[in-house]
Amino acid sequence: DSLAAGSDAALALRDSTPVRHLRAFNNVRFYRSDLQGACDSLVFTELDSVARLYNRPVLWNAVKNQLSAEEMMLLMKDGQVFRGSMVTDAWMISQEDSVHFNQIKSTEMLGYFHENQLYRFDALGGVSAVFYMAEDGAVTTINLKEAKMMTAAIKDGNAQRLLYMESIKSDAYPLGELVPEKQRLKDFEWRGEERPVDRNAITDRTIKPTEAHKYKGIHQPRYREVDNYFD
Repeated sequence: DSLAAGSDAALALRDSTPVRHLRAFNNVRFYRSDLQGACDSLVFTELDSVARLYNRPVLWNAVKNQLSAEEMMLLMKDGQVFRGSMVTDAWMISQEDSVHFNQIKSTEMLGYFHENQLYRFDALGGVSAVFYMAEDGAVTTINLKEAKMMTAAIKDGNAQRLLYMESIKSDAYPLGELVPEKQRLKDFEWRGEERPVDRNAITDRTIKPTEAHKYKGIHQPRYREVDNYFD
């Protein structure tokens, strides 16, 4: 009758199965050809499309760019990273070769992505930076920067059009004048050995064909997560 139909309709509106949730714990790693990452644990829900990475989160973009912070959140859009927020001890390290690393460190960073490629980032609060400059293909000069804020455009994995704001300090030295310890910002850490280099670094399991069509006509149960996310 109409009462029963109304009850079924109300239950259908409370069905949470179309909303995907992901909780991953202990030594999380993930791989895409254009983006890799690692952390201790991760939580994602389609309700806000935000992935939250906990305990030493780190991302690698275009292989050479490493982003890390104490707290990291990734806003997803259409299955891709749209924007990233890194809070407290935020770093962006770019590997030029086995010895030289461009470095940017600040209290907070915001990264902007297009098709999973970082194209802009903003560093906010107490920015320190180290950049290497080359002449005729050889690194000759090191530039040490400090500012309250900075923003940069990224192209092909390299920082371009850097803009510094407030309390700007800049010093340049011939490479040989600074000992290696002075060429690294405090608490520098390159974690390239943790980066998953391919899909098999995550798992060698084969992907089985979906069997979802077998279950389309089966009534879906009500899950306890419903009351957490639906009124």
